[in-house]
Amino acid sequence: MKPKRSIGMTAALLTPLFMGFAPIFGKLALNTGLDAYTLAAIRTVSAAAFLWVVYLLFFRKYIFIFPAGLLFTAVVGAINGFGSLLYYNGLFLLDDASLVQLLQMLYVIFAVLLIRLYGGAITRLSIVRAMMALLAVYLLTIGAGLPGSFRMLGVGLMIGSALLYALHVVLSQRVMFEMPAPTMALYALTSMGIVVLAARLIYGSFYPLPTGPAIPIGWLWIGGLALVTGLSRVTLFAGVRSLGALQTILLNMAEIGVTLLAGYMLLDERMTLVQWIGVAILMASVLLSHWDKGGEGEVYQEMAAQKSASSPSASASLARARLARLQVHDRLFARDTPTYELGASGDR
Repeated sequence: MKPKRSIGMTAALLTPLFMGFAPIFGKLALNTGLDAYTLAAIRTVSAAAFLWVVYLLFFRKYIFIFPAGLLFTAVVGAINGFGSLLYYNGLFLLDDASLVQLLQMLYVIFAVLLIRLYGGAITRLSIVRAMMALLAVYLLTIGAGLPGSFRMLGVGLMIGSALLYALHVVLSQRVMFEMPAPTMALYALTSMGIVVLAARLIYGSFYPLPTGPAIPIGWLWIGGLALVTGLSRVTLFAGVRSLGALQTILLNMAEIGVTLLAGYMLLDERMTLVQWIGVAILMASVLLSHWDKGGEGEVYQEMAAQKSASSPSASASLARARLARLQVHDRLFARDTPTYELGASGDR
């Protein structure tokens, strides 16, 4: 395994580990008297502040960002911010956390459709892994037992959250042409914090909302949620940078297994035989990533061209890579895609 792929794989595997604890901390925090808007605002702003302190102390080189990159990163963060508002409101409305996880896992299907829409390659193994992961999620959920009734509004919010999560991951791959993953994480999370804080202030101006948990232990759960939020964004974008959006998302499916295991250890929840079968299928889907190369590095062709700069065809390769980048940007941010042609400089 190549070093960069190995680093990306490690980061992508750490992401579900961190994100798997998010619903545990989130549910515990909501049980202390918080509403969804206040919880989303406190955890996101705290996570962004945590990253800023760490970067200012140890990683100042990752704070620099060019204006266009800041704009596109802000868009990605805003999308994720709106998605988090939908997620925590859905978690607040629905009766069963397992149902919440099942609906959230729909982001795999949305991601596959979005990647295909943007012209990305999807291997048959990627499709098989996605189907295996969804089957595993289904078994994990029915093993816990679905609620007899639930609010359809909560279901709609969770489906919307899954769509926005997939969109922000897929867009992040397109944005990170020449941007380090830590820089992407910092500014995306900052933009996300601004969005959820604004939503909390606007909603709070119409309805009375608490400013914090009713009992002190709630701050512990909020702190844990903020910590895993910040760390998961760094590892998430590092995984996307190295492996691509599709591979990272497929690996992130393991988060539901982490959630169930954390619930077993921290909340004394028990898994049934059907759930254990689902965990086994999910782990098999994750392990297959070793042989699945679909969607990796398709938007980073310029890096490969730069590595071969000493070759006679280097300038032509760079020109083709820049052309591909322009076309991708036009796909994402313009209605009408102009036709670009390689000029004389690209042919030399």
